[in-house]
Amino acid sequence: MPIFPGLAKCPTAALQNNNHGGCAAAKIKMETWVALLLRYNPALDGLRAVAVVLVISDHCGVPVFDQGYFGVDLFFVLSGFLITRLLVDEIDATGRIELWRFYLRRLLRLAPALLLFLAAYMLIAPSIWPQFDFLLHLRDAALVGFYLSDYSQAFWHNPKVLIHTWSLSVEEHFYLIWPFAVLLLARIEPRWRLAVLFGLYLLASAWRIFEYETVGWNATYYRFDTRISGLLCGALLATFLQHKGPISEKAANAAGLIAWTALVICLSIGFWEAPWSLVVMTNLAHVAAIGLLIAASTKNSWVSSILSAPPLVAIGIISYGMYLWHYPAALYFRELTPWYLTGPIVLSFSIVMAMVSYLTIERPLQKYRRSLGGHQRNAEAKPVSAGDDRALPTATATATT
Repeated sequence: MPIFPGLAKCPTAALQNNNHGGCAAAKIKMETWVALLLRYNPALDGLRAVAVVLVISDHCGVPVFDQGYFGVDLFFVLSGFLITRLLVDEIDATGRIELWRFYLRRLLRLAPALLLFLAAYMLIAPSIWPQFDFLLHLRDAALVGFYLSDYSQAFWHNPKVLIHTWSLSVEEHFYLIWPFAVLLLARIEPRWRLAVLFGLYLLASAWRIFEYETVGWNATYYRFDTRISGLLCGALLATFLQHKGPISEKAANAAGLIAWTALVICLSIGFWEAPWSLVVMTNLAHVAAIGLLIAASTKNSWVSSILSAPPLVAIGIISYGMYLWHYPAALYFRELTPWYLTGPIVLSFSIVMAMVSYLTIERPLQKYRRSLGGHQRNAEAKPVSAGDDRALPTATATATT
């Protein structure tokens, strides 16, 4: 019995031996899997751009974008969607998940750029924020490097400067456990998988609300266990679309309209630390992300056309780096300059540093990552969410994937 419909039935070794005629189907399956991974939808990079610009605008104090921290929720849903799709495609094609390949790809995607950022931070931060001694900066860099800043921020208000990295930690924790969860889901009858994921999403949302009522905003907002609902929402959508035929242009346009309406509501009344923001608006942001993903999946929809605009795609490609570099700059300049100067300065700085990171580290590693399984950019959920580290309320995300 295949784990998922169309599961390859031949041993992995057979994929390397074209003389075994009985395993020709497995070879075709592997080729199909690689083709799936090589699909590229520029609209998803456009969605990353929207999310990271919302977060940066929020952190720079740009009026009207005070609630831009909801960009992190877009990142979380996008990350859950892409990672689940990647894992499910691999199971369908090969019958298993190569865990070491998955974790190595994640490591190569995220760690090099993060280490470059942390090295630069340790060189510069002690002179910019001398109120914190060198050891404190070093401790904060260690928290970030070991992906512990979500719980350390929630319970101990650390790190002091690198607050935005909490969302990176949330996504990293998700990457650690989700391949095993997908393997378990694969053993459930297809008709029950959606129900199980929807039930998990409801439980995660209820847990977030309960924790908010019990321990308050900060101890709830930054934690993996209270923010996993967005990632589960993305996984739910990926599973749903797996069994769905092509989405019509009319349905995609309607989903896009609902999505933008939901996002505008979040940005209008989803105030930082307001009770309804964590209780209700977070789920409404998930609805916005779902609608945008559905709309973006149809090439001719108006949402896909907007999100596929070259400037947005270009920003989306380097959104992970932008998320990493923007917050310290925003924290520094917003104390010295008005928002209409802070915004352009921080955006320009983030783009420049992200380009340096992308051209010197991220892009050179892409070829090797792809050799580990035909990995493509959209299959890599950049934790941009990070762009949503809400330091002052900063939010990140992830996810990004």
